[in-house]
Amino acid sequence: MNFYGDGARMGMHQDKEERSGAPVVSLSLGDTCIFRLGNGENRGRPWTDVALASGDLFVFGGESRWVYHGVPRVFPGTAEPSLGLTGRLNITLRETGRS
Repeated sequence: MNFYGDGARMGMHQDKEERSGAPVVSLSLGDTCIFRLGNGENRGRPWTDVALASGDLFVFGGESRWVYHGVPRVFPGTAEPSLGLTGRLNITLRETGRS
């Protein structure tokens, strides 16, 4: 679980320490963010930016499981007020293959 407050972000990274090729499932709650799905070679281009709003579920697996990815931007104040959440909460489900 990750919480992103105002101005928070997560740099491009790979989950290369994990041994399982099972897909990663990510649920977004709260503020909208840009999720950047990159390539498997480095942190640079090419990449695809996807806007993830509250309630969006994002799954990446197969070859995409091992690419660089990150959150370069969160849009403060975009959460539905009735949610009662300031910021973005990301719930990630993954099988690491580690004991």
